[in-house]
Amino acid sequence: MPKGSQLIKPTDAKILVVEDLNEMRDILRRLLGVLGFGNVSTVTNGFEAWEQMQIQSFDLVLCDWNMPKMSGRELLEKVRAAPELHHLPFIMITGENGSQMVRNAIAGGVTDFIVKPFTGALLEHRVKLALGHARPPVKTL
Repeated sequence: MPKGSQLIKPTDAKILVVEDLNEMRDILRRLLGVLGFGNVSTVTNGFEAWEQMQIQSFDLVLCDWNMPKMSGRELLEKVRAAPELHHLPFIMITGENGSQMVRNAIAGGVTDFIVKPFTGALLEHRVKLALGHARPPVKTL
C-alpha cells in the first residue's frame, strides 16, 4: 500500500500515466477521470516520467512497456532501485502478453500487469487494488 498504511482516496490519488501513443494516453486519462481519479499527469516516455518523479510525488504509475528514449521496463528498474521510490505501485500496460515479457516484468518488481485491450472495470479494479482500495469480488451462487 502506498505511503505506509495510509489509504489514499481515489479523488486524491496522484497517478502518472506513461504512454507514447497520444490516443492511448488520452483514453487512459479520460477513463481514469470517469472512474473518479482526477489527479492524473501524463508523459510520453520513461525518461519524461523519471524527470517528473524527481520533482513531484505520485501514488501510482501506469506505464506502457514499449516506448522510445526509455522503455517501461527500464523505468521500472530505475524506480525499484531508488530508495525513495521503490515502494511506488507500478502497473505495466502492454499490447504484448508473451510469457517471457510477463516473467521479465514480475522479476523487475512490477505491481501488476494489464494487457491491451482492457475494460474500464479491469482498469478500475487493478488501480484500486494497487492503491489498497479494492474490495474482494462478490461471490455468486
